[in-house]
Amino acid sequence: MIICKVLFLRHKKGPKYYREVIQTISELIEKINESSSLVLVEGENDERALRMVRLKTPIITFCDSKMPRFEFVERIASGYARSSVVILFDYDREGTNVAKRMTVELEEKGVRVERGLREKLGEILVREGIRRVEEIPTILSKAEF
Repeated sequence: MIICKVLFLRHKKGPKYYREVIQTISELIEKINESSSLVLVEGENDERALRMVRLKTPIITFCDSKMPRFEFVERIASGYARSSVVILFDYDREGTNVAKRMTVELEEKGVRVERGLREKLGEILVREGIRRVEEIPTILSKAEF
């Protein structure tokens, strides 16, 4: 009985629902554009996905840098001390753990990490079954039907 109800609720998610989700994501992206100096992501696909939802803030990719985490943190800290940075790594276990460690390391070096924006975006994405930043555009396609 409960399973049928859950499936029914999922079935009711139509284009209007997804347009509202996109609107909420757009508002979060706009807050990042207004208040953050830099966004850190894991790879190029994440950057492309965020550009599709109109992120204008500079982005640096961690995995593509091919640097060990400590060196990457040093590089970011040297250029963005006292600046506001958002870490938008994937919302899977590995991405979340690396984001937490990097947050602590950057804050120790004087970088302000915007945790709240990551958390709010994560709540929306995980609710929609999305754990990878690069999958954000799938919501766009659902709103078009």
